Amino acid sequence: MRRHQHIAELGPLLRMHGINHVIICPGSRNAPLIQLFTSFKGFHCHSIVDERSAGYLALGMARHLREPVVVLTTSGTAVLNLAPAVAEAYHQQIPLFVITADRPLEKIALFNNQIIDQGAPFYAYTKGFYQVPLPVAHEEDLDRVIRHMESLFASALAFPPGPVHLNVPLEEPLYEILPPALDGTARHAPVLENPEPVSDFGSVDVNTRILVLVGMGQVAKDVREQLSKLVHKSQAVVIAENIANLPGDGFISQPELLLAAVDKDGREALIPDLLITFGGQVVSKRLKLFLQKDPDLKHVEIDEDPATSLELLAKLVSGDESPGFKNHFLENWKRGQERVRLHVQEKMQSLEYGNLWVINAILSAAPPGSVLHLGNSSTIRYSQLVPHREDLSYYSNRGTSGIDGCVSAAVGAALVSEQIHILLVGDLSFIYDSNALWNRKFPENLKIVVLNDQGGGIFRLLEGPSDMEFFEEFSVTHHPASPALLAQSFSKQAMHVGAQDELGGAIATFFSAGSSLSVLDVDTAEQENSRIFKEFMDIKK
Repeated sequence: MRRHQHIAELGPLLRMHGINHVIICPGSRNAPLIQLFTSFKGFHCHSIVDERSAGYLALGMARHLREPVVVLTTSGTAVLNLAPAVAEAYHQQIPLFVITADRPLEKIALFNNQIIDQGAPFYAYTKGFYQVPLPVAHEEDLDRVIRHMESLFASALAFPPGPVHLNVPLEEPLYEILPPALDGTARHAPVLENPEPVSDFGSVDVNTRILVLVGMGQVAKDVREQLSKLVHKSQAVVIAENIANLPGDGFISQPELLLAAVDKDGREALIPDLLITFGGQVVSKRLKLFLQKDPDLKHVEIDEDPATSLELLAKLVSGDESPGFKNHFLENWKRGQERVRLHVQEKMQSLEYGNLWVINAILSAAPPGSVLHLGNSSTIRYSQLVPHREDLSYYSNRGTSGIDGCVSAAVGAALVSEQIHILLVGDLSFIYDSNALWNRKFPENLKIVVLNDQGGGIFRLLEGPSDMEFFEEFSVTHHPASPALLAQSFSKQAMHVGAQDELGGAIATFFSAGSSLSVLDVDTAEQENSRIFKEFMDIKK
């Protein structure tokens, strides 16, 4: 059997598991794998130098396409640079296929270059790891390796999906033509086994007050339909922030503002008997604290496709769907939501210039059908003070809530989409992930707005940090960088805006058809953003 035959077999095996896009980081040890992906028909290959950026780019691509994506690196610390993106993919249930080249194990201690122990470095954040043994010299060895790789890739796609890691030790010579894939080699389509639906909702009836909390993600049509039925036939309330992508009159989308708007007695009327959760992270801290105050609250977490479990619940709470049926629990919540709507409407009319004003202006002007990417920290919190637009899709890296891949994930999504993609991100996040701009195929449909308040603005919104002596230097971390000039150094068209009266025209240019402007650097450093935010959150009870 020819050398590297197992590499050749990876091509058809990955195509069978739904791989269309491959993110390739340069290197020498991974040369046979680069040759495979660039020569095998059906793979769209993307060259990204920075491995940390490459991991997040693959994540953004997989999240938008809802299909697995491969990210390939050479050996050594290149592998470890993928760790943040792998952890984020794990917590967002995104199927990344991480493939890393390695040196043969027996050579690790011989003072060669780019050597670390690559045995399951992402152990806690992947659904599986497999290291190809050497040598793969006989047909039975090849069959065994293929079966292991089949099992690994299938596990990434089984519910809940997530990242897996394939480590491939490779012997020299590395630059020789790969053999063709063998006909008749055992390859099997993945068998995906879904868990049984949740049925243990306890004792519930039409009078049980049910709160369904939908976390970050994209909700399928059948799940949306089941939630709507539940709201119309029981005492149920659905809370879904903007990143849950579940708009609708029957759902509560701004829980942080709503809970700020009600007094103690009002909150008593919002307490559920049963809490049901599914999806990813939730941003609202007030909501989390509100639900944690009742230690006896029955909580059911749905870990599988929620449609079936919600259908079972609906049968248990078979209320009267006639016109006379009243969902009193929802009415309690909607009274608070109406107060929030009026508050936001009034406040926005007299809002001072600052980060919140900018976000409201950008979201109001965003073209219908756009995909919105929200940076972490203060940016996503500001966005949730603005009414949810049903014609936008909302994404954010809230699995681990890090700032390290906000730009790269947006680039990855825009690369595989014809829609307009808009990234709202803080200056530290933009600078930290600026290598995302280091891309020969940078997508023209991505528009980046940098909220430049000269440091970590989130710490000014939190209670406590500003009282510490180290606050300005070690928390806010002021910097001398210019996001606009940084973007221009990567040959991107960028504009710096420093005042409110300049922004209207800049936004019109930014979103105009055919505009080559990629980055809008909006300077809000002189504004009292924290005071404006806190005054906005002060809703009279």
